[in-house]
Amino acid sequence: MDKKKLRKIILAELNELNSEVKKQNEEHLLSQLFQSDYFLKAKTIGLTLSQKIEIDTQPIIEKCHALGKKMVIPRTGPQGKMDFCLYDAATSLETTPFGILEPMSTSPSVDKRQIDLLIVPGVAFSMEGYRIGFGAGFYDRYLADYQGDTVSLALKLQIRNDWTPDSYDIPVKKVFTE
Repeated sequence: MDKKKLRKIILAELNELNSEVKKQNEEHLLSQLFQSDYFLKAKTIGLTLSQKIEIDTQPIIEKCHALGKKMVIPRTGPQGKMDFCLYDAATSLETTPFGILEPMSTSPSVDKRQIDLLIVPGVAFSMEGYRIGFGAGFYDRYLADYQGDTVSLALKLQIRNDWTPDSYDIPVKKVFTE
């Protein structure tokens, strides 16, 4: 299936998903993540500030804070560039034209070699770790030379093997799913 078509289908299904069912499934995914070596050994974790249709990252933020882990969140720029900035309660955020909260452009970026684990968002995933993102290619470009660990959290409806990854797609090391 064409990636654009599949993205549209999955986004529609995510929008229709019952919030209580989604929350229960997220709790299962988060439990898997929190017990994984990827999470346990990471000192600095990269993640997004989730949107309504995405897996809720607030519990991850709270867990990282409780365990004293550093968190970094993405900031996008021109020409598909993305970097990560330290995130804590004092971080000043701004809303992008896409409605996403990001660190302000004045926030210093963190060298990607300092990030131990990236929790990579996406719309659809294969069990081999390939993902269909939101279409802008920010993570594909960022992951091209990222050497740390990568994982994704996916609801069952997001796991699809009826599409073919592109040559530039970079799989995550582990997809946690229901």
